[in-house]
Amino acid sequence: MKLRVKIFLVFSILAITPLLILTGFSYMRYTQSIYQRMDEFSARLFENAAETANNTLNGIARTTSLFHFYYSDGSTVIPNLELFSDPDARPEIYEYYQASQEFNRACLSHLYADDYLYGIYVITPSGYIFSCTNEQNGILNKDTDFERMPWYKKTKELNGRLYVSTVDTHTLFTGKKHSVFFAQYLSDVYTHEPLGVLLIDCDPEVFDLSAVNSMPDITLLTIDDKTTNGVLYTNYDEITSTFTDDNRKVMQCDLALSPLRLTAVVDYGSLFQEFNLTLILMILVALVCIANFLIIAYFVSYRLVKPLEELSSQMASQKGHSLELSTRYLSRMDEVGTLYNGYNTMAESLNAAIKQDYHDKLVVLDAQMKSLEARINSHFLFNTLESINSMAELEDNDRIATMSLCLGNMFRYTLKTQSELVTINEELGNVQDYVSIQQIRFDYRFRLAIDMTEEFKCQKVLKLILQPLVENALYHGLKYCTCGDLITITGKAEGNYLYIDVLDNGQGMETPQIIALQKTLSEEASFTELGHRNKQSIGLKNIHSRIELYYGHGYGLSITSDFGNWTNIRIKLPVMK
Repeated sequence: MKLRVKIFLVFSILAITPLLILTGFSYMRYTQSIYQRMDEFSARLFENAAETANNTLNGIARTTSLFHFYYSDGSTVIPNLELFSDPDARPEIYEYYQASQEFNRACLSHLYADDYLYGIYVITPSGYIFSCTNEQNGILNKDTDFERMPWYKKTKELNGRLYVSTVDTHTLFTGKKHSVFFAQYLSDVYTHEPLGVLLIDCDPEVFDLSAVNSMPDITLLTIDDKTTNGVLYTNYDEITSTFTDDNRKVMQCDLALSPLRLTAVVDYGSLFQEFNLTLILMILVALVCIANFLIIAYFVSYRLVKPLEELSSQMASQKGHSLELSTRYLSRMDEVGTLYNGYNTMAESLNAAIKQDYHDKLVVLDAQMKSLEARINSHFLFNTLESINSMAELEDNDRIATMSLCLGNMFRYTLKTQSELVTINEELGNVQDYVSIQQIRFDYRFRLAIDMTEEFKCQKVLKLILQPLVENALYHGLKYCTCGDLITITGKAEGNYLYIDVLDNGQGMETPQIIALQKTLSEEASFTELGHRNKQSIGLKNIHSRIELYYGHGYGLSITSDFGNWTNIRIKLPVMK
């Protein structure tokens, strides 16, 4: 973040924060008062809606009680239903007629008292149907196979609790009107024998809450079934405002008949618009003040930071090996003048230091060139080895010929500079040359075994990492062929890693020696000065450091050994794609 922005933000925060606190406090107090009034209105409306819905359900419950209790006035119909409770019974027509008359007399008072009722029906186990209807939705369709209908099965499962259907045109009734029906499984209160299934067909307006919804444009009232999510009543089609999660209040309660639920959603956004004129004026005044404070803070921060920005721009635009000096604000007596004069002094010092460093590098390069010129000419060395090889072949001295040829190959491989990466096959060739020389020296008292696939030998690895390990195995493991006679090189690829093992059957190492060697390998890899060498430059530490510097941490050498039996050095490398 730029300094100008920081200063602008500091001034803005110091100026605006008190104003925002005061405005926020006033806004909070006023909105609390408004929301309190809206909460009171919503609570009253919700209570009235719940009371109205429960009154309707209590009326349904009173109608169903006719089929559960014995009344002193003889209005009960239970004895008549008991005659038809046996599925195998076949009562006489006259008995059915007489029972139907009694059923009608008992239900008519309820049917005319509650204008939302279309009809009351009882489906008995024996197949007889009792009905009392005003025929506004026709009558019950007697051809219906009730036993197969889902609502009929669900009613039996509820075992006495009311089943509530969805609002729909049900094929049960011949009137083909939208209705909602309640169903209940009837049984004798004393014997608990099944009496049938009670069916009460009602007008969908049974749950009409428009009379208690004083503000239908902003209040959504819904009665639904929690188990089926079926909506029995809603005034959604009447609402024109948009409800969102941020400006609405949701109230829910369970009605007297489970699982029915009443939900009220009040659009506080529309209701709030009637009270927000004062809030708008308050916010406008605060915004004007904030805008003025921001303008003042911008100009103050611009005047303060402009000299620093110019100096920063000049420093960022510096290129080449020479720093340009600044000529502005040098005459100012404040901190800005001190900063510009200090920058010029620093630039002059750096220019002098850069020139001196450039001169020193030239001297170092000159010394390095002289050092290179002082080295033995590599071509002269190769030609000399070729001459020795030719003379040995002329004199039939195979050992000298082999040693000179292998030594020349090793020199060529060492000085090969096309790339730091070579194939494992090339590394093995260098190892073979070295082993050929050493086998002649030690009269073939040790041997080398290589166990790798041709595909594995084509992998790319860092140059000169195998020959020093074989040399280490010969000198320290086999102890110049006095403690063993076999060096084995194996390789395998696992996932994205290459593993190369150099194993000897020599004297091995004791645990303290392994720990000390592993500690040396775990030390941080570093470069030494050009032209300098240390004792580890051709040893295990050098190989480990080269691998770690080239590939990164996690790669390099690991050592395992069994004292008196063997030593194994493993190289871990990544697969080079």
